[in-house]
Amino acid sequence: MAIISEKIELALIPLLGIVSWLIVPLLPSQLNTGNLLLSVSALLLCQSLVRDLFLLTEIEREPQSTQYRAARCMCLESTVGMTGILVGAGVLGLGINMPVVLNKWMCSILVVLTLATGFLIKDFVIETSPWRILRDRKHVNILFRWGK
Repeated sequence: MAIISEKIELALIPLLGIVSWLIVPLLPSQLNTGNLLLSVSALLLCQSLVRDLFLLTEIEREPQSTQYRAARCMCLESTVGMTGILVGAGVLGLGINMPVVLNKWMCSILVVLTLATGFLIKDFVIETSPWRILRDRKHVNILFRWGK
């Protein structure tokens, strides 16, 4: 089932690029750097949320009991998305206002690159003790903990 969901996600990436091409006239023609970072990061986090919700429904359908393990780690996709949110908020808070012009091509390419990046890093987890990056396809089964 995971391979089918990955194929669906891969098909949706260019489709969402086309949708962004079509809705660009409804959006502002330029954004400042902070808002652009916030928008791209929100798109990445939204993609991660939709995927995680899908994985949770798949886990509930499985007849065997799901094994959870505790670890001090965070999904790489969520880490990148939250870092982008924090940096974008910081840029806005500092009043850095560098305008970025978004035409149809730029917006579509940005959407496709963001979603493709999210797809490529979706299986990776940053573990903090010890510091390392792991590949864990079902890291929705990991319970985050602060202490040892």
